Amino acid sequence: MFMGDSKFCSRHELFLPLSKRNRGFTLVELLVVIAIIGVLVALLLPAVQAAREAARRTQCSNNLKQLSLGFMNHHDAHGYFPSSGWGWRWSGDPDLGFGIEQPGGWGFNILPYIEMANLRELGSGMAEGSPERSAAILIQVGTPISAFTCPSRRSAIAYPVVKNGVLAYNATACTEGNCTTARSDYRANSGSINRHEHTGPANATVAKIYDFRFDEEGVKQEPINGITHQRSMIDMSRITDGTSNTYCVGEKYLNSDHYLTGESSADDQHILLGYDSDVNGYTGSSFDPYDDNYLIPLRDRPGLDGTFNFGSAHPSTFHMAFCDGSVKAIPFDIDPRVHKNLGARDDGQTVDRSSF
Repeated sequence: MFMGDSKFCSRHELFLPLSKRNRGFTLVELLVVIAIIGVLVALLLPAVQAAREAARRTQCSNNLKQLSLGFMNHHDAHGYFPSSGWGWRWSGDPDLGFGIEQPGGWGFNILPYIEMANLRELGSGMAEGSPERSAAILIQVGTPISAFTCPSRRSAIAYPVVKNGVLAYNATACTEGNCTTARSDYRANSGSINRHEHTGPANATVAKIYDFRFDEEGVKQEPINGITHQRSMIDMSRITDGTSNTYCVGEKYLNSDHYLTGESSADDQHILLGYDSDVNGYTGSSFDPYDDNYLIPLRDRPGLDGTFNFGSAHPSTFHMAFCDGSVKAIPFDIDPRVHKNLGARDDGQTVDRSSF
């Protein structure tokens, strides 16, 4: 025997037990290892997903904090919370200031107070209908704003316009099929609904005498008791229930089938439009008889449309910012009456926030 020849074993190795000889994994051992790895992955994956969702919830809460501060800063600058504009057929106009003369909604009006004044000023001083103005409007309505996007639902990108023909009376450059717009995952609190949506005045001349308080039959409606609605100018003194007891802005419910399609009537417009279910929500109804379950908050789901409901894509809660600037995660099963009361600024029904 040649001891240096690698083809032969040493005398010592010949007498080693089989268990101590060099050998590879058996098939059974390999399967056991794979099974153990699979179990570990199964145990860790939910924890990883939960951590990611927690991060998304934190970002969503921070977004609402930023938007609510935009409301507060607007109030400090003008003496009232931002108006929700003229109606859903109108977009923001940089040459028409703030308040009742501004056709754009609250999203347009808070832009200077969330460090986006340049976006609001696009098209300023340009002739209505001019190529320059049209180009500016397309950029304005199509610019995504991360503060308006919940990361648990979708990305901050522009989505195609697929309904309603022309986007707005003052944004005719954007039409169905050839334009993209940025969308909002948040709604401002308009209190209790007392009528259906209005397109708003037909033109700027009519706007000077237009009164949103009259419905299509000419009947004057009860005032809306939220903090922003068509042509509103509501100041802090009118929030008699207290700023910590009144919703400001929060997450909206959306049929999950339509996150990307633009087919939902509550998600077919853009961030900067006037009063509309895309950006305004209700917590209750002034219609008689009142249905407790009409506007309950909902978790996003397929197949169910909810035009004015608050809600979210999160597993168990939705976020609401209050008029004192605080943000709270609220369970979907909150008492509907409590939810309604939190949407009203002056119903005399104060709520213990520690109860939900």
